[in-house]
Amino acid sequence: MFDMSVELPAKIGDLAQEVYSDGAKETLRETSKIGVDAAKTLRLALAPLQFTAMLQDRVAMYFKRAADKASPENRVSPAPSLALPILEKLRYQEDGDLLTDIYVELLSASFDKSRTGDAHPAFLTIISQLSPDEIRLISSLAGSEPKNYFGRVASEWTQSSEGIIGHLNSSVIEPVEIDWSLVVNPDEFMWPAHLQVYIGHLHSLGLIEYTNDLKYLSGRGLNHGKECWAVTLTEFGSLFHRACVKGAPLESFAVTHQDKI
Repeated sequence: MFDMSVELPAKIGDLAQEVYSDGAKETLRETSKIGVDAAKTLRLALAPLQFTAMLQDRVAMYFKRAADKASPENRVSPAPSLALPILEKLRYQEDGDLLTDIYVELLSASFDKSRTGDAHPAFLTIISQLSPDEIRLISSLAGSEPKNYFGRVASEWTQSSEGIIGHLNSSVIEPVEIDWSLVVNPDEFMWPAHLQVYIGHLHSLGLIEYTNDLKYLSGRGLNHGKECWAVTLTEFGSLFHRACVKGAPLESFAVTHQDKI
């Protein structure tokens, strides 16, 4: 077992072994099996929290959760330059929050030698700017052809699948059926009225781009640029999805009718 007082600030020094919480001590023991550098990184993250057991436990829990997501044969010590800022963010995150899982997923990529190249340092800043709905949109666009979305500006009919179907059927003889694998479904979001804002924001971050691929809407009499647009992930956005979103349990945060009440 390693000496947990090593490399702690001088004022902590002799008290280190007493002031670590039980949860932090156990995670430090487990982390030491990954390597000395991983143990040093966690000790550095815990150093400012020596007298707050709850925060120690929280940071240690997230560190262990990220490490456990990497398979033992691929597990390496994360780079402190990325791991420490992520753990700083996680100090203020609650368990059960979608953004918490996104941070943990990015930290997990830094533990996995097969994924370390995906962990772009810019992603940490990007995560802090995203809402849960924007993460849902990124997930919806991943691994698919460009998707259409309705409304250059928010209108009442664009805010639900029922409203979209009703609007499309109001101007055609034959009923319109929508393939939702090719169209952004507003029912997937907590605040569908902000879909256009989400798209503009993700575009400004370089995560999505507009495209003229409107195969689904061709011949349906819709006004491109007014009623419908198409978007897709950029290469940078696809990398962000792979590093931060793909492995996160988004199904645990599915929007239900009850959520919106």
